[in-house]
Amino acid sequence: MRTSFSLSLLVAALSLAGCASGPFQSKDETPAAVAQQTGLVPQAARITDERILGDRKTLEAVQQRLRALNEAGVPQNNYALAKAQCWLDTAKTQYHENDRTGYVEESLHESIKIVQALEADKGAKAGYDTPLVARSSKLRDDLWARLSGFKGDASTLKCTARTVACAEVRLVRAGHAEEQTGWRQATPHVAMAEDAVRRAGEEAAACAAPVPVAVVPTPVPAPVAPPPAPVVQKEHITLLGDALFKFNKSGRDDLLPGGLDRLREVADNLKKYRKIESIAYTGHTDRYGKTDYNDALSLQRANTVRDYLESMGVKADQVSSAGRGNREPVVECSTKPPKPEQTVCLTPNRRVAIEVVGIK
Repeated sequence: MRTSFSLSLLVAALSLAGCASGPFQSKDETPAAVAQQTGLVPQAARITDERILGDRKTLEAVQQRLRALNEAGVPQNNYALAKAQCWLDTAKTQYHENDRTGYVEESLHESIKIVQALEADKGAKAGYDTPLVARSSKLRDDLWARLSGFKGDASTLKCTARTVACAEVRLVRAGHAEEQTGWRQATPHVAMAEDAVRRAGEEAAACAAPVPVAVVPTPVPAPVAPPPAPVVQKEHITLLGDALFKFNKSGRDDLLPGGLDRLREVADNLKKYRKIESIAYTGHTDRYGKTDYNDALSLQRANTVRDYLESMGVKADQVSSAGRGNREPVVECSTKPPKPEQTVCLTPNRRVAIEVVGIK
């Protein structure tokens, strides 16, 4: 009996030792230690409104330091400043989600390190490394490689910095979701990183160096040509439903933080149009659920996206919204795998499509 009892104590001790080796490796890297470095309340004490309010003030103080750097001459498209902002944004989002894995503390710590470097030297090349905080998985080596290429091109980084910096942090967030809850929750973040890589490519292509203007001693005025006639353009925008809304939800209060960020990006893009003749919002679902339910869900999601963009100042001469349910899938998936695998495969079908016709 004594031998059995001693063995049980030994097993329990080894188990506790294993638990202690979580995301932090040394005594100085525990969540409480990192929280103390950042000014946050340790996780175990984060249980009263007063302490949570104190943490929000701590996060806002970092935001004000970033604002002060910007006002002091560090442009928003400076890579280091953008990286610090993206780390702060992801820390805020996960704090509100009550993430207690160490992700909040480590993300905020990365933001503060960059802020301190810029406060010491506004030209500092800080934040170029992107650690997988809280032991997040590394997903999509191809996207990391593309982003590294953009980051290494000094001639275009002035145009792509914000997009590249936030895409790197978004991939870390995807790896965190993969590690904590599985691929389904990581998919929307990966999709946003893919979209960012596409945008970075467009920004780099448009970032051509200015052509030197030759000095002509006696310039001869050229005939003034009439301005070109406005060209009406059509643009298609697809928003993944999983990245916009909570599962099976459709209201404005159901929009996810990442979905709100994406909608603000869309609003900024659409407000660049000189005139929008028409906008059509169309919601779509996957094949699960009854037809009437899917029609109603897809229509409500289209209406919610429409109302939010209009509240951000997006206006058009003609506006329409529709719900197509599961009648227009963009991918077809086998019914043989388990349902969770089918659900991931069907992700592109759960979407809100926006068709814009106007003049830029």
